[in-house]
Amino acid sequence: MIFLAGWIGGTLKSGDEHPVVEAMESALLRGVTRQGLKHVGDHRGLIVADDVAEDGARLAGVSGYPRWADDDLAAIARRDGHGAALLAGFARHGAGVLAYLKDAFTLAVVDRETGRVLAAIDRGGIGSLAWGRAGDGATVIATSADAVAAYPAMTATVRPQAVYEYLFHYAVPAPLTIYEEQQKLLPAQCLEGVGGDPDLAIRFYWEMPYTSERKGVYEEWAERFRTQIRASFARTIEGVPVEKLGAFLSGGLDSSTVTGLLSEVAERPRSFTIGFDEPKYDERPFARAAAQRFGARYHEYVPTPRDVLDLMPKIAEVYDEPYGNTSAIPAYLCARMAKEAGVQVMLAGDGGDEIFAGNERYAYMKRVERYGLIPVPVRKYLLEPVLALPGVDRLPLAGKAARLARRYAIPMPDRLYSFGYMLGADAKALFTQEWFDAIDPAESLAGVRAVYNRPRAADLLQRMMALDLKITLADNDLRKVSRMCALAGVEVRYPMLEDDLMNFAASIPSELLLPGDRLRDFFKRAMTGFLPDEIIHKTKHGFGLPFEHWIKEDAGLRDAVQDLLGAAERRSIFNQSFIRTVRHAALAPESSPFDGMAWDLAMLETWLSQRPFISIK
Repeated sequence: MIFLAGWIGGTLKSGDEHPVVEAMESALLRGVTRQGLKHVGDHRGLIVADDVAEDGARLAGVSGYPRWADDDLAAIARRDGHGAALLAGFARHGAGVLAYLKDAFTLAVVDRETGRVLAAIDRGGIGSLAWGRAGDGATVIATSADAVAAYPAMTATVRPQAVYEYLFHYAVPAPLTIYEEQQKLLPAQCLEGVGGDPDLAIRFYWEMPYTSERKGVYEEWAERFRTQIRASFARTIEGVPVEKLGAFLSGGLDSSTVTGLLSEVAERPRSFTIGFDEPKYDERPFARAAAQRFGARYHEYVPTPRDVLDLMPKIAEVYDEPYGNTSAIPAYLCARMAKEAGVQVMLAGDGGDEIFAGNERYAYMKRVERYGLIPVPVRKYLLEPVLALPGVDRLPLAGKAARLARRYAIPMPDRLYSFGYMLGADAKALFTQEWFDAIDPAESLAGVRAVYNRPRAADLLQRMMALDLKITLADNDLRKVSRMCALAGVEVRYPMLEDDLMNFAASIPSELLLPGDRLRDFFKRAMTGFLPDEIIHKTKHGFGLPFEHWIKEDAGLRDAVQDLLGAAERRSIFNQSFIRTVRHAALAPESSPFDGMAWDLAMLETWLSQRPFISIK
């Protein structure tokens, strides 16, 4: 995981910085065992990171596994470290140095004389950065919102809008943080300006270079792809002894590909799989097929409700914001197996679906858009009056057409979220009046629209992938995997998010990536013969956890969740009738949309209870 913190400006006195560094570093490493962080600077400005450097008044810090796209800066990094290379690059190019830095990083440069600051995260959002203005005027930055809050003149007030967004997305999406006093950078964003200036500039230094070409010759692209993915994989693992590498292996396309690529450089690579007794969640037959194909040393583990109970407080501790995705648990258990097997760096397949068109809603939204090809007069005056008649939904073909018509009437990207509970929920019924007054439900989709509409000259598929790179990956899945690996004591790298591979994927014409509604068609065809046939042709699984069943069947987990929901009911945040509805649904034998909400609320309550320093209005 990537760790960095620091500040510029403020009113600290000489010597005051030492306890501040200790407090911020403790918050950075909350819940994890980690050594090797360094710091440079003084009370006027300071940076804590894996790699730091100082040149007069100017300080630099870099964390992650960055790669320099400049031979001279790369040579400085090899000789003196990434911090020194960043200082040299900043002296030559200013903020333009970001064009020469690739792959996974969070970085900062501060100048104690001028108060100038530059901070940024990588293009894929593997790194993260929260920032805020403290009461003494300091600009405070960190990869953890808790670490920003640890600065002595910084307050930490829970933001009602962020709690609403958490229920909507299972995480708090950037630019929000859980705290009113802070913001987060989005992928490929930087913060720059003078630390004491209230108008620090936040801007994008890069955007996904989606092609305007829609068609292409498969054979030409496939050969280039196979060359590129191997080159990107080699760059991702650079500097790590192959015997210290391991791979998450779910049995899906991406984890199987990563395991296969690892087998080309490591004899009998180690792979780690989570299985379940519930067939809906279990992909072990596919994982075993991949392990057999690539000669991997296969490890598997079957979680139990006891694992969930044990991990709930640990998950709440290690995340700097509330996190509600239950798949954090299998991610941790995989990483723990790897740690026990002597692995130092895990390789994850995250990102493949978002750059090679693999999410099921991409195909569905294309089908919905085809409804719009029917001439407007035919739809408006002939089809839709008939489709609105009572009982039409019960007819096979007419019902399907009616559902498509209703979806089409919802504009993109709102349509993507029209299946979820929160979009149709009355926020006033969820929260107390005081909290409802501080929430704008429309803000959730406003943020989604901003990301969806940002790519220039992009088509429907490209905009959906760009949205998922931010919402699904950077805000959610990457936070999940990185934090759980940190908790287990291993590093993680993401071959599918190597910069050159992302750029290459963006250049592939959309009709090659997703012809018709054939998900991952280009990738599957290109990897046929490399991956086992059963993996090429399998239906897509999610990487989840059967929590909804376990809270009804396991007494220990059920009671723990009920206790946490009871504690949430006593707070001033939620409408008590809403919490009681969730509690009742979690006890009922039949499935309910509120079952997942029980987990989200239980994890929120666990997270809040562990942080007595925060203020809840």
